[in-house]
Amino acid sequence: MKKFGIIIAIEEYSTDVVPELAKIEFAANDAQSVKKVFNEQLYIEDEEILYLVNEAASKHSIERGMKNIFSRIGSDDECYFYYAGHGFNADSKNRITCWDTDNSSLEETSLSIQDILLTPLKESQVKKSFIFIDSSAEELKSKNKMKSAASNLVEKEYSELVRKSPGHSFFLSCYPGEKSFVSAQTKHGIWCLQLINAMFGKDDAAIDKTNAVTNVSLGKFLSAKVPQYITKTMFINDRQSPYSVIDAAHVTPIIDFESDDEDENKNVEIQFNQYILSREQHIPFKNFEGFNKARHKIPKDHNSYASKMATELASEEFFKVEIENLFDKARKTLRLKNSNTVKDPEGGSLHTEFFRYNISAGQSETDFSEVTITRELELRVPLKNFPMPIDEIFTDGFDTITFPIKGTLDVDALEDALYDLEDENQGTFENKDNAFSFFPKNIKGIAKVEISKSTLKIRFASSQTSVADILEFTQQTLEIMAATLKNLLS
Repeated sequence: MKKFGIIIAIEEYSTDVVPELAKIEFAANDAQSVKKVFNEQLYIEDEEILYLVNEAASKHSIERGMKNIFSRIGSDDECYFYYAGHGFNADSKNRITCWDTDNSSLEETSLSIQDILLTPLKESQVKKSFIFIDSSAEELKSKNKMKSAASNLVEKEYSELVRKSPGHSFFLSCYPGEKSFVSAQTKHGIWCLQLINAMFGKDDAAIDKTNAVTNVSLGKFLSAKVPQYITKTMFINDRQSPYSVIDAAHVTPIIDFESDDEDENKNVEIQFNQYILSREQHIPFKNFEGFNKARHKIPKDHNSYASKMATELASEEFFKVEIENLFDKARKTLRLKNSNTVKDPEGGSLHTEFFRYNISAGQSETDFSEVTITRELELRVPLKNFPMPIDEIFTDGFDTITFPIKGTLDVDALEDALYDLEDENQGTFENKDNAFSFFPKNIKGIAKVEISKSTLKIRFASSQTSVADILEFTQQTLEIMAATLKNLLS
């Protein structure tokens, strides 16, 4: 078995074409980092990588290079494909642009993904491939340190291949109509940066219980991490929602990481100053006002169409009204400055100098017929410095507080410590797939404590709990679990 890599990235298009296609910021940097991943993490030799960037990525060069590399790929081999550049859909076919694509004759001077990639994959009978597409629409111009996203690339071609051959996995930087943002500080696209971090094992959230990055764990990681990164680092009035087209029942490892027992538990740290307050709401698809039996179907499995429908239904019924009401309430009580406030009712976010608040929706992970609506609050100032009682703004309360964990847990030591707490009659302990739950006794309002590889979560019995009470009850819980946490961090 051999691995083959294909990297195509166009940051600056040919100046001989008028009008010139818009620049894709940091695409060349992204391509260099992806090649490093291919070399160092996937162990793909340079001679098995087609690497075309900027003027090297002409239509002729891409066609010739792709044909050459597929002539060498056998059915037992693996194919890894990465593309960054403008893309569009014409006649139900997804197309990518080339360095010399002519704006006045897009179809004739661009390439069909079906022709250059999907059909060759089928003909070569390759059973496993991983396709990464960071594609931008030509008609949207770059500004405000963002790159515009493909407004009309569709996933039908990809899902058809996955249905026939579940070993293929597709990862896309954003939904059609959204934008794919870049970071001037890191000089990378944000989606690509998180992809690189995941592949190098720099974020435990991308690694599953088998200590591997898989198609499933990577898809979940990117869909959660990119919006979270944007929320924490950027003031923008827009959203980016990465998604994957995969067979979730067919878990396919991409990179396996070896665990080093000596380094286990080294440099583990719970980020107590970076907590997020949240609350989940579960609603059947059929109960939404916008659900139309003639147009919509209740999902029977987990798929990106259902997640997109969940977002659209929730946005219309909840996001807009809630964000507008919250903004009015916060503006009156906090005297917000417009220069430090970003409101996006349709996207479900309100960012101010005092807090960041986001509403998101997706298909439930446990009941495919339901939508999970998640509300998250991150304070940007300590609670003691908040200019007014915060519960006058967020009257519905929260039921979970989450602290990120950095480093690698010593799972065995943690399990022993939680069993000790149970033996001391401090509560009861439960272990499901190395996701630990502890149900403490005699702590007001606490339902359970959950510890996974990447987070410490404390769940409360009621969402009516005030923010001040949540922090107080959390402190009481942490005091009881002090010995356990010390064991965890030692």
